[in-house]
Amino acid sequence: MNISNTHIIPQTKGGVGKTVLSMILATLLYDKDKTINIYEIDDNNNSEVKSNILNFKSIEIKESEELLDEVYFDSFSEDENIINLVDCGGGNDTKSILNKLSENDMVGNNYYVPIFDDIDHINNAIDTIELIRSFDKEANVNLIFNRCLSTEQKDIEAQFIGVFGSEEYEIESRVKELDYDNIFFIPNTNIFSILKAKKISLLDTYLHAIDLVANKHEYQKKWQQEGKESFSKKMKMFRLGKRVIELIEDVAPLKKALKG
Repeated sequence: MNISNTHIIPQTKGGVGKTVLSMILATLLYDKDKTINIYEIDDNNNSEVKSNILNFKSIEIKESEELLDEVYFDSFSEDENIINLVDCGGGNDTKSILNKLSENDMVGNNYYVPIFDDIDHINNAIDTIELIRSFDKEANVNLIFNRCLSTEQKDIEAQFIGVFGSEEYEIESRVKELDYDNIFFIPNTNIFSILKAKKISLLDTYLHAIDLVANKHEYQKKWQQEGKESFSKKMKMFRLGKRVIELIEDVAPLKKALKG
């Protein structure tokens, strides 16, 4: 059985951008008729995200069994507009969640495993995918290269040299060790740091940015009437909004991995 509305973001290495990825996936999955639940299961980090659209909940591992039962229940629902994103913590948090999925025979899930260009992240990605494959033969595993300095293939191969290897430096390729179905790239940007500091979701920012750009003249006239200081502050957010729109356009290829 393929639980197509269940999207899981695991990595046994912490700090590789799982929460960032959950925000991106939620934005790409958005539809006004859909309910998107994001569950951050992490004993070490508790994010705080303000959203008028997403149902975001941060819980500890000890609370996860009941939550996963709820996710599993949703997978049997005839309502295809319920989407669940599970953001697993690093280290033993990810292992614990994957073990619970195995115990419940929850298979056919969509997985997104993020890595940076650090060699340790590659080893952890290999371990994470092996653990997924050990119990979920129907899994759709997507490897996500995060913080790419360029989207050009040659530049990505040079940055992630630990994955692709290098004849020049006599480094062996490890691509065959990464048993993934699809591979995607996320550009390096400070947008997520800005939104995290402001505790605003990417989706809310994106939708607001779409409105701002579509009606920029009306907004700018209003801001002008509020004075120079207000106008300058609003224009900074306007420019950030345009960058967010460009970012979502850049990561749009990820949509083909989203089955929900």
